[in-house]
Amino acid sequence: MRTILATGTTVVTLAAAVLVGGPSPAAPPDGAGGRVGDRSARPAPTAPAPAPDTGRYAPQRAEPYRPVTPDRKAEQPKATAPDFGPHEKIVRAFHRGQLSRDDAVRYATMSLDSPDAVPARLRPTGPVEDPAAYLTYLSMLSAGAAPTASRTVTSTLTAPATAAAGYDDCAADDYEYLDVTYSCRASAGEFLVLYNVRSASQPGVPPVYNPNGRPEAVQHMLNSLSLAVAEYREMGYPLPVRADKPYVLVYGVDSLLGQENRAPFVLPFGLNQQPTILVPTSEDEWDYMPRHELFHVMQYQYWDQSSVAVDFLWNWVGGKEFGSMNWWMEATAEWAAHQTYVRTGGWSPLGEDDLYARNVSDVLRKPGQALNSWGGLGTGSQYGSFLLPTYLTERTDGAFVRHTWENVRAHDHLPIEAIRTAVEGYSMNFTHMLLGYHIANYRLAAANSAPLPAPPGSWDLYGYKDSDAGLWRSNLYGFTETDDDGLGDARPARKKHVVAAGTHTEYHDILRKGGAVYHDFWAKAQSGDPACGYCSTLLVDTTKDPNRSSAVIVWSPQGSTGSLAEYPTIGSVVYPDAGGLVTVPNFAYPMVATLVTTWTELDVHSQDADDSPRTFDTYIETTLPLTERQCALRAPTVTSLSLNVAPESTFNSYAASTPDGWTGGDSTYSVKLPDGRIIWLFSDTWLGPLNNDGTRPTSAPLVNNTFVVQDGSSLKTYQGGTIWVPRPIMAPTSSSTWYWVGDGHLSGGRLQVVYQEYLKFGPGGWDFRFNRNVVADFDLGNLQAPVQVRDLPSASGVAWGSALLPASRSGDGYTYIYGVDDSPTHKQMRIARVQGSDLGSGTWQYYTPWGWTFREQNARNTLTGIANEYSVTPWNGQYLLLSQDSTEAFSGRIMAYTSCSPFGPFTNRTQVYRMPEPGPYGSYWDGDIIAYNAHVHASLSSGNTFVASYNVNSMDTTVSPDGDHYRDPGIYRPRFFRFTLG
Repeated sequence: MRTILATGTTVVTLAAAVLVGGPSPAAPPDGAGGRVGDRSARPAPTAPAPAPDTGRYAPQRAEPYRPVTPDRKAEQPKATAPDFGPHEKIVRAFHRGQLSRDDAVRYATMSLDSPDAVPARLRPTGPVEDPAAYLTYLSMLSAGAAPTASRTVTSTLTAPATAAAGYDDCAADDYEYLDVTYSCRASAGEFLVLYNVRSASQPGVPPVYNPNGRPEAVQHMLNSLSLAVAEYREMGYPLPVRADKPYVLVYGVDSLLGQENRAPFVLPFGLNQQPTILVPTSEDEWDYMPRHELFHVMQYQYWDQSSVAVDFLWNWVGGKEFGSMNWWMEATAEWAAHQTYVRTGGWSPLGEDDLYARNVSDVLRKPGQALNSWGGLGTGSQYGSFLLPTYLTERTDGAFVRHTWENVRAHDHLPIEAIRTAVEGYSMNFTHMLLGYHIANYRLAAANSAPLPAPPGSWDLYGYKDSDAGLWRSNLYGFTETDDDGLGDARPARKKHVVAAGTHTEYHDILRKGGAVYHDFWAKAQSGDPACGYCSTLLVDTTKDPNRSSAVIVWSPQGSTGSLAEYPTIGSVVYPDAGGLVTVPNFAYPMVATLVTTWTELDVHSQDADDSPRTFDTYIETTLPLTERQCALRAPTVTSLSLNVAPESTFNSYAASTPDGWTGGDSTYSVKLPDGRIIWLFSDTWLGPLNNDGTRPTSAPLVNNTFVVQDGSSLKTYQGGTIWVPRPIMAPTSSSTWYWVGDGHLSGGRLQVVYQEYLKFGPGGWDFRFNRNVVADFDLGNLQAPVQVRDLPSASGVAWGSALLPASRSGDGYTYIYGVDDSPTHKQMRIARVQGSDLGSGTWQYYTPWGWTFREQNARNTLTGIANEYSVTPWNGQYLLLSQDSTEAFSGRIMAYTSCSPFGPFTNRTQVYRMPEPGPYGSYWDGDIIAYNAHVHASLSSGNTFVASYNVNSMDTTVSPDGDHYRDPGIYRPRFFRFTLG
């Protein structure tokens, strides 16, 4: 029996704890609906190959942008108050409620230029941590403070009067800001630069002047600001013009709170009550720096500072939001500065047009880091992340970045949320785009030209239109991780493997969310099948993971011969199948195949993304082509047929007379012992005795598996337990599991039997599933219990042991293990093999169309239409497969196939016999009767003549004298027939 015995609301489950406890059926869980003994009717295993995720690799085509209103943002927990170290007292007092906002801003700004004026209890007792973030926080607090409290940071500064001729920037009164006195202010349009000229007594801009008397550095900064603002506005970014309130760049902010300041940054609320650029005198990128920093000014326009709340400031500076926001601020500022050059001819008067790309190696030397990794103010991979807005802009349109900032403003989004929503506005999916982004990063080149790949149907997913891609690649030279290794050029960090035919290994890569890993597989010269130019098939198992996206790019090294495309031109892109397997055929020197895999799960917080390591496993191997045997393949033609042949009557007679032995069962495998006896292997088995009138008592015990040993015309039953409390011979491991039998053979002087373990996981009749395969060894002198039980491969959910072809009969020294990829109909064959006869210790290999694989998950289905049990038997130099037809439900047809090799292909499909019993028009005239699982018994067959059996069962599960299994015990017994092939 293979499922459940039920009657109305009373059910006898075949799980061992219920069915083998004694002569009286126990009350089982509710909701049974299975049938006694029918393997063909049981649920399929839980790990069939899933349907392909066609959306993941479908082309992502941008539609015209439409703003998307996202679902309401989940309530975020309140962040911890910002902590600027143990020496800072003012912000701490403010968040404890001991200071008003005005007093907090007043005292904090005093500490910048007049620390002695701060009350002693609030003075810093040492260095304040992260002074730039501290000042940024005070700046944002100032937006809601009284002007008198915030005047140190947010005072008003007007442009100087224009001289009649030339410039006299230093004619105006000195101006003190952040504890520095500035003697000069230069104005152009809506911008003002506050500065000093370098001298022996003070830092400042170099004393190198234009003919008009203005320092060259200052003029370059003003020119750069004027040009950049025009381009940003043309790109759709707002920058309000306020009369008499220019935007200010302060050149000379070398220290904050007594600590050195080394990098420019923007106060969100500073001079003239608007964003203010603060620059140290160490900065000498007069043309590039203003363009970059001005885009930060633009970004702050997307924050409504008039309604800045304390909770928001807490979260932004004190929590995880600061780094999460600054990542996208810096990435898009680098991108935007580059755009100002591209849009104006790509020229910088100071040769600074390529500075935006100088940090690209911080991203590409560590591609496995989080997509939104943040390294702190002024340093980190965010400055090399301009690649992401570049790629997304090229895949959509020039307004993409602006739409992300609009989402920040409209939906209170952090950048990852804003990017997702913007991508959705183009009717695209951001996680699906990540793979293309990482492939484009590996190439750093323009997209291929036609012909187009399929999928995804477009090359532009895998390249950059930006003409600076070569510059980005050149910035990778000089680093061990990214330097050229012979494929063609510098490129992102990768792992290189020279792969010989027959290789099989596993890699474990640690990624952060949104990160990627690159593996280069180099085919080894003179390794593989000489018949195909020393080729093999490269199999890359990326596993089936909804948060992982992968592809393999095929190319060849520079200077190689042949027709393969050379890096960075893609030869082909190969995607995983539904099970996660990538197959690269004809893998031969000088081919290189690069696996690109990315973790598509993202985190809105950079800190959490950085702190999210996960290991991704990748299994690779190279298989040699299958070597099929040659034979004079013949179609099976039945020339004679005999029914009800031995040992059918022997079993019927034994069932009628046994006091406690076998009275019915299914599976019906057989193994011939060296002394001539035959062991019959049964799954669910009824035990005797029968009633005097030949019926079965309703108290008859039922166990999940037994042996019956035939010695001539004598039969003997072997089960576990005792006569009074019988148990299965293969005992269950728990109260919710049981074993059904597979095929068996002899190995090392012992009987070796495959069993499939099933697990009941709920109260319903069909609430059970395949759990695992095991092999049990039995001593031929004591068949009462196994001497050892070992696990067999079970990772793919395939029930192995549908049939065995022992090494003694296979013709090549391998034992072939056949299985079934189960389904209600159209079941499919799986094939494995081991060298020798021991299934438990031998190395399993699995059939694929490309060769034998060592990984069970890589195995592939072959013949469609086999049953859960079948047989493969040598026949005159070829192999005969016998199976019930599963291409139609409850079929009565038994089909034969032939092949020259034990692993197929099996062809010449021929009907051998139609079982007469099943169906309402069958020999029982009963719609509950079914027949299933035919196979040949090699020990009873010879030459062209074969003895086969099949099982008969009833779907009537009534536990009463009128139930089929009780009124007619002969239904649930094997039928034997003999056929001869011409």
